[in-house]
Amino acid sequence: MSLVPIPGARTATDSLGGSRIAVARRGGQCSAFTEHLQSSEMNVCRLRLTVPPDEVPQPEQGPKETERKKSELYHVPNGMSPGKLSHGMVYGVVHRTDNNHKREMVVYGWSADQLKEEMNYIKEVRATLEKVRKKMYGEYDEMKRKIQQLTNELKVTNAHQESLENHVRVQAAALDSFSEMNSSLTSASIDLQKTLVDVTLENTDIREQIRNLKHTHEQSMEKLREKQKQLETAQIENQLLKLKVESSQEANAEVMREMTRKLYSQYEEKMREEEQKHKAEKEMLLEETNRLLKAIEEANKKMQVTETSIQEKDQRIGELDRLIERMEEERHQLKKQLELNELQISGAKSENNSDSERSQHLEQEAASLRERIKHLDDMVHCQQKKVKHMVEEVMAHELFSSFSLRFLG
Repeated sequence: MSLVPIPGARTATDSLGGSRIAVARRGGQCSAFTEHLQSSEMNVCRLRLTVPPDEVPQPEQGPKETERKKSELYHVPNGMSPGKLSHGMVYGVVHRTDNNHKREMVVYGWSADQLKEEMNYIKEVRATLEKVRKKMYGEYDEMKRKIQQLTNELKVTNAHQESLENHVRVQAAALDSFSEMNSSLTSASIDLQKTLVDVTLENTDIREQIRNLKHTHEQSMEKLREKQKQLETAQIENQLLKLKVESSQEANAEVMREMTRKLYSQYEEKMREEEQKHKAEKEMLLEETNRLLKAIEEANKKMQVTETSIQEKDQRIGELDRLIERMEEERHQLKKQLELNELQISGAKSENNSDSERSQHLEQEAASLRERIKHLDDMVHCQQKKVKHMVEEVMAHELFSSFSLRFLG
């Protein structure tokens, strides 16, 4: 059980340089220790108490151990009976142990309320320490789990690095196929550019036709509105004629009816002709609209094909970029090997008894490394040109696509 400081505890001084404190309490046991604070004038002893919790069961002890503990826990001063120390108080006895003075002792008392307050404070401190311990062990487990996870990730990274090294060895054989693919991609890009130009021109013509059809439709609708106005005027005139016929004499009634029939028949014929013309114009407009819609759908399909080819070229550009990076790394490693080989050659030449065969072998290795570096430089330059050309083609495709979308609305 740990010992904690009690704020506001009573203090006792002993000018002889040493002290001994014994604590006694009725119905309970507590341990005590002293802490000496040296000062220029006096020695101060502070009492520190640790009380065992009530819920912890005490092990059984023999009568001798019980008597020994009791003798250690409290000491009855001279001239005082044990009954006087059991009235809800705790007494501390300070003994002077210096040989130059007579043996003396001083008794100090504490109330039960003060001891209960200190016991509650001790319990709160113990609970806080338990929470801190649990939190520390939880953080340690989390840190251990993260370390294990990082170890697993490092293993996976090492395996991936080995697979990449194997892949670099295969890239040398794939360079010829890359050149053939580049030529095929160049021809395909030229065809796509031609297709985009044709599609753009077709979309321009379609847009002009749509504008003409809209203008024609508006003119026909204007004519139809004029015909409707004429029809309304004719209906008004017909009503006026009917009123005139009704108000005319009976002798002229038949003539007026005949004239009305003629006018009405003429009006119906004109209406039928206008309706037929309007119907024919409407059908023509519908056919033209359907044709334009089909043309737009075909243009959209061509645009989708073009976008697919652009995506494929983007993927191809990414692959070429990764290849160039790997070739740059290999070139850097070869340069390091060449520098090391040149250092070995210079060291071999500086020696008095140099081995000519070893020097010749090192020079041959250096020449081979230079050839490989030059070859890699040429390949990197070629691949960079390819990537630049493909990027320009993709940008041209995107420019044509945006131009076509503007015309399609």
